[in-house]
Amino acid sequence: MKRKIILLFFVFSGLFSGLNAQDGARRNFNIPDVPGYHTLKCDFHIHTVFSDGLVWPSLRVLEAWQEGLDVIAITDHIEYKPFKSDVNPDLNRPYQLAAAKAEKLGIMLVQGGEITRKMPPGHSNALFLDDVNRLDTAKWEDAFAEAKKQGAFVFWNHPGWKAQQPDTTLWFDEHTGLLNQGMLHGIEIVNYKEYYPAAFAWALEKDLTLLGNSDIHGTIAQEYNLAQGEKRPMTIVFARERTVKGVKDALFEKRTVVLFDGDLYGREEWLKRLFTACTGQENNARASVNNSRSVFVTNYSGIDFHLIPGEDARGYGLIYPLDLPAYSTIELSIKLNGDAGGVQGSVPLGFVVENAFIAPGKHLNSIIRF
Repeated sequence: MKRKIILLFFVFSGLFSGLNAQDGARRNFNIPDVPGYHTLKCDFHIHTVFSDGLVWPSLRVLEAWQEGLDVIAITDHIEYKPFKSDVNPDLNRPYQLAAAKAEKLGIMLVQGGEITRKMPPGHSNALFLDDVNRLDTAKWEDAFAEAKKQGAFVFWNHPGWKAQQPDTTLWFDEHTGLLNQGMLHGIEIVNYKEYYPAAFAWALEKDLTLLGNSDIHGTIAQEYNLAQGEKRPMTIVFARERTVKGVKDALFEKRTVVLFDGDLYGREEWLKRLFTACTGQENNARASVNNSRSVFVTNYSGIDFHLIPGEDARGYGLIYPLDLPAYSTIELSIKLNGDAGGVQGSVPLGFVVENAFIAPGKHLNSIIRF
């Protein structure tokens, strides 16, 4: 009997050690670096069992690594801890428990917390905190003041969340006060599976950093069909250095673009830089004969792009919308009017990037040269 127990012990030990060692496969999701910057895929709004999430902190790291992310912030609710009788209520513990796994997998981990109050001011995340527990205050004003004292980057979460703004999405005087005091630096224009055009407009108007995050509570596999290529929303950060400090600097300097459901949202400068880094073109000399010109256009990224020819391009026979799938090359050809020898140099033609937005309802424009 004793030998059977010992044998079972080693069998189960082997099984569980194998599970702990087996981290699965990382899905390669490439978004090229922009010249001078590291392009990082981030999720800055994540929950665990230390508030109302359903998973352990280290699993959040593993999910992010498997999905191809580079940076995550664990941001459990500061004031709302329904499992506190079963889980240590110390709000610094999620970061501490996830740190070893993050180090092993090369995921940059940010310590944060969600200031969880009634509207106004609603919910806000504070990132890069030294001690999350110090934000658990009686007055919400004191929580924001403590976040500022710790040098935190603070952003307004899900401003159009129906539970707090059921009929409309409003900017309150309290938010103006926080902004004027340097206590509000960004805003989620995407949360979970919702996009807030009003928040996008506010970000541009009030000079706030653009963010898009999952606000995940269950497992990623429960919420997104990963097998079919569905992805959580991400904040794409352009960092001068691949460090937590580099990420923090980028957020304060508003170097972000949001990726959600195949669409990109950002300031024109950074969207243009990103699109340029993701795509390239090469003259197809063999097909550029007589009065024809041809180019190969390549998408080096994991993002599909959808292009609509501008009026000038339509004048050269490019009249239909074009798909430029991830990791693919397409050929585009135009007919020149008259003798090709009469056209000197390249012919720049305009295209609208249909799934890239520089403001609500306003698309990014790009040029392809023939």
